[in-house]
Amino acid sequence: MNARKGKSKPGWSVTTALAATLAWAPAIADAGAEFHFTGSARPLDSANAGSELYREQHVIQGVCRGNQFKPQSHRVEYFDASSDAPFAFKQLRYDRDNQPSLLRPDVEFVQPRFNERLTVGYDSGSIAIEWQSPAQELEQFRLDSNNSLVVDSGFDNLVRQNWQTVIEGGSVNFEFLAPTRGSYYGFVLEPADSKSDNDRIRADHLIQIRPTSLFLRLIVEPILLGYNQQGALTHYSGLANIRFNPQENIQADIVYSVTEYPPCPLLAP
Repeated sequence: MNARKGKSKPGWSVTTALAATLAWAPAIADAGAEFHFTGSARPLDSANAGSELYREQHVIQGVCRGNQFKPQSHRVEYFDASSDAPFAFKQLRYDRDNQPSLLRPDVEFVQPRFNERLTVGYDSGSIAIEWQSPAQELEQFRLDSNNSLVVDSGFDNLVRQNWQTVIEGGSVNFEFLAPTRGSYYGFVLEPADSKSDNDRIRADHLIQIRPTSLFLRLIVEPILLGYNQQGALTHYSGLANIRFNPQENIQADIVYSVTEYPPCPLLAP
């Protein structure tokens, strides 16, 4: 009787330990992680290249899943060059309950100095946009969504999802949301092969986003993106979401520096 009781204790202990390990396994597999980086924006005009327009601070919260970082939320704060108080902010959510997507996040962007506020949300396969413009007009749009649509900083995840294709010379077609116009347009993601761009932007990989429409190509300059070998954005050159005045946005060169990588890779193994 006592011997049987003595043998049962180690068996109970092992079972308990195994149950505890299994209970903790999902938490370990989806361990929380953060990705921090900053940006310094300067005018595209080379004559003012040394003059900083504003700074960005980015914090992306996510999880390590399948040995890769998966973003869940992304907050950006914008600062004047000589100020420690943000003048604008943007909040993105990729892990919403109804339609989680790394390419189509919920967006809230607020730029108080122009009394501007923009939100992008999703409902039953459609996109809901609400824009309080600098002219104090409230614009509301509802658009059909699709799997090729990219919203805001979702382009960064699009690059990483198609990393091998693009760095090996391929291209990816997609549609990009223009929320203040209440529409989206066709674009292509591809390597940038301009010698002048490669000389100007120092990056391990230089990629461009350009419109596919001939008409848009005449009026919209390609956006240039620099990436390092780890898959982190190091340079953005093109139209920014920060306003120069109530009628137009800043055209900027933004150089990014990583201050904290997540503990798992940004790129798929």
